[in-house]
Amino acid sequence: MVDKIVGRIADGSWSEAGQDDTALSLDTATRLSQGLKQRLGQSHAALKQIIQSDYSTYSTAVAESTSAQAMIAQLLQGVDDLEVMLGDEEHGIHARLRGAMQNEAHIRERLKSNTAILQSLRQLSGINGELQAMDRMIQDGELDRAAERAESIAGMIGAVEEIEGTRVRDVLEERVDLARMNIQENALREFREIITVEVGGGLATLRVDMKRSERVAVLFTALQTVAGGDSARHMVAMRIVNAFIRPVLAATAISRDPDSTSEFSVQLDADGERIGASATCDVVLAAVEYASRSLKDRVWTDAALTEVSGLVLQRCYLQRIPETRAELGEFHAVVDTLTEFETALLARCAEPPPEPPIHRAAKQLDELFVERQCARALAQARVAAGSTDFAVAELTAHQQWSLAFVRDTVEAGDAQLAPAWAQAAEGLEDAVFPRCVVSRSAVDTVAAAYRLANEAAGCSEPGLAQQLMQAAWCVLDVYGALFLSQHRQQLRRVPALGWQFHNDCLYAAHHAAILDRVAPGAESRWAQVAAGFLGLSARHMDEHVAAEARELQSLVNPDAFYDAASEAEQGQLAQMRRRVELALAQLGTAMRPPRVTPHVYFRALGAYLDAVFGATIDGIVGVRDIGVDDSQVLSEHCRSVHALTSLFRLDAEVLGAYSSLAPAPRARGTDACPALLDSDSEAEEPAAGRGAGRLAKRHCRLGDKLLQLADILEISRADILARRRAGLLAQFTADELAALVRALFADTR
Repeated sequence: MVDKIVGRIADGSWSEAGQDDTALSLDTATRLSQGLKQRLGQSHAALKQIIQSDYSTYSTAVAESTSAQAMIAQLLQGVDDLEVMLGDEEHGIHARLRGAMQNEAHIRERLKSNTAILQSLRQLSGINGELQAMDRMIQDGELDRAAERAESIAGMIGAVEEIEGTRVRDVLEERVDLARMNIQENALREFREIITVEVGGGLATLRVDMKRSERVAVLFTALQTVAGGDSARHMVAMRIVNAFIRPVLAATAISRDPDSTSEFSVQLDADGERIGASATCDVVLAAVEYASRSLKDRVWTDAALTEVSGLVLQRCYLQRIPETRAELGEFHAVVDTLTEFETALLARCAEPPPEPPIHRAAKQLDELFVERQCARALAQARVAAGSTDFAVAELTAHQQWSLAFVRDTVEAGDAQLAPAWAQAAEGLEDAVFPRCVVSRSAVDTVAAAYRLANEAAGCSEPGLAQQLMQAAWCVLDVYGALFLSQHRQQLRRVPALGWQFHNDCLYAAHHAAILDRVAPGAESRWAQVAAGFLGLSARHMDEHVAAEARELQSLVNPDAFYDAASEAEQGQLAQMRRRVELALAQLGTAMRPPRVTPHVYFRALGAYLDAVFGATIDGIVGVRDIGVDDSQVLSEHCRSVHALTSLFRLDAEVLGAYSSLAPAPRARGTDACPALLDSDSEAEEPAAGRGAGRLAKRHCRLGDKLLQLADILEISRADILARRRAGLLAQFTADELAALVRALFADTR
């Protein structure tokens, strides 16, 4: 009820009511009044409590708000300061934060590195222990286990990434490499103790210690581990090859000792008769079998067996390649024996080579035969060119080229004449080389070229035939080049040797021209060889004659022509003439036919006399004052010097043989005849004065000029002028005539 009344009072509906719709008694009103008081009191207390609570909350909120405002103000101030600091790149917050982050990263990295180092140290400690264990194994002779441990340690070292590129890793790897070397050396040392080789006293012995045969497997395992693959076996096998098989094959005669059972012994004889290929192969196969049986087939490798095959190839094949076609036919049986040996030897190979050395060489027998012939001929040419004995092979008659000449030349080298020569030699009856002196070395070299050309003619393989022909060309070229370069000084000091070399060049050119006709071809170089020797002979002759001419000119003293009428000068002129005459006589002896052909003799003599005549003419023309008596003496001197042309007179019997020579064969593109042969006109009546005079006129360019000078020294000025107008003094220049006239007629106006 009270709540109802209070509610109506509270919302004002009580006073607006027109009447009480409820009747109240006094007690009820009293109770209501008391209830209201009580309710008011409670409400007042509750309201007071609420007010107090709200005030406390409000006070707290105000305090907190005040504090928040202070913090906000402080935060705003910090934000302002932060904005200022963020704007400073060097000392601002960014720089501090970056430094702090870097420092933190560095600390983390160091921590990580230290952790890795700690782990590496633990690994290195384990590696060190493994190394010590490996060393103990090596000392105890457990080489196979030590080798395995070495490879394991190498893998452990490679797994430690932290020591990559450091000195620590280098030291550890060097330690492992040193251990490998130690293992290998110890294993090989034991192998040398197990497999012993003794060579000496005419005996070679290969011995295997069978008591230690079980040790071989351990040693091979160790070597294979540290060396890898078959290299370990190859090292052991090559020791047997180099220490035993090579000395055995180096001996001239070898035979197996039949009394040896526990070892393999071979008797060696350096001076005995060289044994055949079959016996050699039997000994080598027996040695290989002994080593294989004693070492339980562990020793031989494919490479070592191939090396043995190559050594037998060198001794029984390459060193015995025949030099003639007849021997080549017999050599095929030796080749068959060697191929059978190689087949049996290489049957032990795991993977035999596709083309073993002896089988490959057997297919190349013809090529090797040709190469041997070419190499031998070139070697002989070099030896002949370098020889200093200068042996002479004087041709006692003109050399008529014929098929018999070629046959004799070829058969002298134990060969047979090729059938192709008979047809090719037709029409060469006119090929004649005149009688002269040539060297034995030149004759032998030309013979070698003929033999090579003969082999080329009989060769069915075009490539090999061309190779033989090229060697024939080279033989002559090498001889000409080397002889001149090695003996130039001797040829200059000894005139006879110089003319002999000149003849050698002509001899080689002559036969090269013949071979150009006998063995023509699209790639033939015989014409060039002939032209080369002709050019070489011409250059050598020109140089030789020019050098001797300078020596003769030096004998003519121009000072002797001054005041020639005096007794002293006349004696000097006579002495000078005798020196010149003696020098010419010596030069003439060195080249007098039949040492050289008359044609060459006349040409050289004419050049020598022209040198003397020219020096005499120049010396007299150079005199500024020639008296009457002087002119007479000088005129006589000129005529006496001209009388040296009598050297053109030679024995008619000697020269007569040269008058009937036919022209020599011409090489294509060359003109060999004039240098090789003499014309008939030069050999007609050589002993007659008229013939000698004609030769002097032909070869002495200054002979007439010297006689004209002798006349000028004796005739008058008018006669000199008249002869000049008549063209009789055409060899004198105007300056020379003017100088002579001034000197002869200096006392007249």
